[in-house]
Amino acid sequence: MIRLELTDVERGTISEALDDPSIDERAKRKLLALRMHDLNVPHGKIGQALNVSDDTVTNYLKLYQAEGIKGLLDNRYYQPSSQVEDSLDRIKDSLIKEPVATAKEAASRIKQLTAVELSESQARRIMKRLGLRHRKAAGVPAKADPQLQLDFLAQKLLPRLEEAGKGERRVFFVDAAHFVMGAFLGMIWCVSRLFVKTSSGRQRYSVLGAVETRDHDLVTIRTAGSVNAISVCDLMKKISKKYPGEKISLVMDNARYQYNNQVKELAASLDLELLYLPPYSPNLNLIERLWKLVKTKCLRNRYYENFGEFKAAIDSCLTNLNGSQRDALKSLLTENFQILQNPNS
Repeated sequence: MIRLELTDVERGTISEALDDPSIDERAKRKLLALRMHDLNVPHGKIGQALNVSDDTVTNYLKLYQAEGIKGLLDNRYYQPSSQVEDSLDRIKDSLIKEPVATAKEAASRIKQLTAVELSESQARRIMKRLGLRHRKAAGVPAKADPQLQLDFLAQKLLPRLEEAGKGERRVFFVDAAHFVMGAFLGMIWCVSRLFVKTSSGRQRYSVLGAVETRDHDLVTIRTAGSVNAISVCDLMKKISKKYPGEKISLVMDNARYQYNNQVKELAASLDLELLYLPPYSPNLNLIERLWKLVKTKCLRNRYYENFGEFKAAIDSCLTNLNGSQRDALKSLLTENFQILQNPNS
């Protein structure tokens, strides 16, 4: 609901403009919408009286908010979008090279390129025709090396996954998640805006996990303290004990507590193969998807009274991953890896 309050001077200006025969009828319609809104007439009634949609009424009021009564008096006759048909490729190239955030920016860009003035709704339709969608930008590690990632996939990871697919090996993806007791807020469908209590503490619950690709078995070491080399060694011992005599590969990043002699020596004694990911390659670690699922299922838009409840919710979710969340887990852990191209490379 847009809340506006006109001044007496503005009300007088509107009255004079409505009586002025030199002012265009479209401008008068906008002024009438504003005056009726000022009199607390519902949008639906305004739209019916002026023979326009509710969205159009809203656009009139937003134009007033942005540019005042002068903006309502400035009639803009938008040209047919068909006038840009011959320039669609040029428009698309420009919008891909320098993306815009709003339809208003897109309309401005199109005008720069073609001298054709379109409305925001016209610009939005043009973008959809060109295959553009309104998406949230994603971060890419600036130091990621796409070629190193491709080499790792081709020479190390995919051959091991092929063996696992034949039942000849088990491949585990290893990583630590640090769940901080705080607000994990996200989008949700609801009748009215949802308000979730947020805790003031910053207690952390750390889980070092290893998820297996064949059965999606999850092995964890959980602690309210820090994850360190001892944690990694304990995890490797649990895996080795659970699958005695099997060929096992552990895929992990280069965190100090994982990439050190203590871990490497124990892995050698247990006959575990360590496959260290290229630097800055979270996109190649399947368990990252599992952590996201856990946060979505038990933390997003939820409040826990104390750390014990917070920890118990995470433990319950991890325990039931292969139960109630089995289908979601299976869908997430498909062996499809995206190579993130550095936009500046």
